[in-house]
Amino acid sequence: MKPPRRLTNDEGSDDPTAWMPDSKAVLFVSNRNGTDGIYKQGLGLETAEAVVTGPQDMIYPRLSADGAWILFLERLATSANPAPTLRLMRIPVSGGVPQFVLETQNFLEFRCARAPANLCVIFETSQDRKQMMITAFDPLKRRGKVLRTIENDPLHTYDQQEISPDGSTLAISRGGEPEIHIRLLSLSGGAESEITVKGWPNITGLDRSPDGKGFYCGSSSPQGHTLLYVDLKGNVRVLWQYKAGGYAIWGMPSPDGRYLAILGEVINSNVWMIEGF
Repeated sequence: MKPPRRLTNDEGSDDPTAWMPDSKAVLFVSNRNGTDGIYKQGLGLETAEAVVTGPQDMIYPRLSADGAWILFLERLATSANPAPTLRLMRIPVSGGVPQFVLETQNFLEFRCARAPANLCVIFETSQDRKQMMITAFDPLKRRGKVLRTIENDPLHTYDQQEISPDGSTLAISRGGEPEIHIRLLSLSGGAESEITVKGWPNITGLDRSPDGKGFYCGSSSPQGHTLLYVDLKGNVRVLWQYKAGGYAIWGMPSPDGRYLAILGEVINSNVWMIEGF
């Protein structure tokens, strides 16, 4: 892995969550214009191009399984109803008008496999947060059937979720644990297992490698933030570390497996002194 270089140069919050299908541009969420919007920026370019923005927050851009659509969430919150309603939307990769897919209020995550697989899933919690439901959906046909229901701890939920490129396996993990544990759940009736990432706490981010043979995930602690590659046996390779103040770190692999888009969160604060009041 070559030394990373900075992609975005603004002082906003820029969170990468996907790549364009040709692996030449990163899709990310940014608040650079006051609300969260979706942007893309090509490798080697200095400026980003808006994909979809508006008065409402637009978050979590990801590609559909066939790579034809950018899927994202539109967050609708008002003063009368501060608990946001989330609408899953689609927009053609080539650009166009966003279109409605489905609505959710107990959202955790959504993910899609990659062609020739055609599965997309949405992860949601029950109202009492005691269960996590994984439901199939189609970007054109909307919500499908519930594939799995998992017992959940309301005070310590599975906050990292992912699907394998072939759509056969789900991976889930809990943040805040002293040692990372990644549960592998079969969607095809196969055996289930768990990967223990020994010596690394507090997972932040979970993304399968394009070949399906491992995961990119972050580990965050007071000592610093580390980007890891973890194979299916739990063997760890450290890819990048930094010690600046912040919380999250993750790595988003490009579809061709040649690049990682890395979030390295840094929080800058100013302190002001007021006299004579």
